[in-house]
Amino acid sequence: MTLKRRFYLSNVRMVLVTIGGFLMALLTTRIIVSIILGKWRIQGHEDMEAFRNETLDPILLIPIAVFIVFVGVINSMITHKMTKHLTKRFDVLYRGIKQIHENNFSYRIDYPYDDEFHPLCETFNQMAAQLQASTERRLKDEANRRELLAGISHDLRTPLTTILGYIEGLNIGVAATPEMRDKYLTAIKNKADSMEHIIERLFLFSKLDMDEFPLALRRVDIMRAIADMVEELADEYAQRGLVITMTENPSNVLVSTDTIFFRNALINIVENSALYKTKETGHIAISASIVDNSILIRFADDGPGVSADVLPKLFDAFYRTDPSRHTKGSGLGLAISAKIVERCGGTIYAEPSDSGGLAIVIRLPVEQEGAA
Repeated sequence: MTLKRRFYLSNVRMVLVTIGGFLMALLTTRIIVSIILGKWRIQGHEDMEAFRNETLDPILLIPIAVFIVFVGVINSMITHKMTKHLTKRFDVLYRGIKQIHENNFSYRIDYPYDDEFHPLCETFNQMAAQLQASTERRLKDEANRRELLAGISHDLRTPLTTILGYIEGLNIGVAATPEMRDKYLTAIKNKADSMEHIIERLFLFSKLDMDEFPLALRRVDIMRAIADMVEELADEYAQRGLVITMTENPSNVLVSTDTIFFRNALINIVENSALYKTKETGHIAISASIVDNSILIRFADDGPGVSADVLPKLFDAFYRTDPSRHTKGSGLGLAISAKIVERCGGTIYAEPSDSGGLAIVIRLPVEQEGAA
């Protein structure tokens, strides 16, 4: 029952009690007066006016006083009941607010009554869920930030140590011949290029992460764009021992994306397969399918794969838990791919491939041809 209905019924009860009490007072007064007048006549008194003024008027105050006390008691009982009812509802909200104040964002109010407090409790539960999700994101971001700093120091320290070692060798004359000096200088340049590559990718990742890198989104035939990329890069990766094939290629699938950034995301995925392949010639198969107004683009390789608990972490920057991935790559490729896909309105995830390797799946919403 709603509070409005409860108050309405309480007011109706008070009106009925007042009318009943008043009628009862009148009836009681009439009975008392009749008894007294009858007794007065029996005793032979004739001055009724004097009798009424001297005797009846004070007597009439008794039922009136009884009526006032009666109404006051009933009113107190009804007020107490309503106050208790409201206090119980407010206590439920107070306990919930106290739990939020103590940072227990998983607390939810279980409110069984269908009254005005019910939507308020539902709103409270929604707020608590949002605070819980926000807190979990913040904690995850803090953990990722710590891991990012550790990864930066790891990936920059190694080439920097090598550069300092070669420079020390040049200073003390270890490289005594022109050939040795050229070898040392080439090694220094390669390591400097590696550091520059890491810094550039870190800059790109940070800009994408802070949403400070605008993407020029436009509708494109996504599978045609991927086919063009494969045609352009197939020979280069074949020379590095990775064969790229395309199967199940639906045509005329329009998605909204930035072609330059999306190409970067796809190259990162292919490059990941090239870096971690264990066979002399590795394979990566690109396939696509339409599911629920979205296109699923799957990049499946035949590399070593990773354990199930590691799969969701592959898109974290500088993730270093998997031993097979400690020494190769910048640790930012898949993280950048994830940021680009998310900025295009899609999602990305990893799963085992049919050949026991790793499959990266991109899901993008399909644009209707007539849409603006």
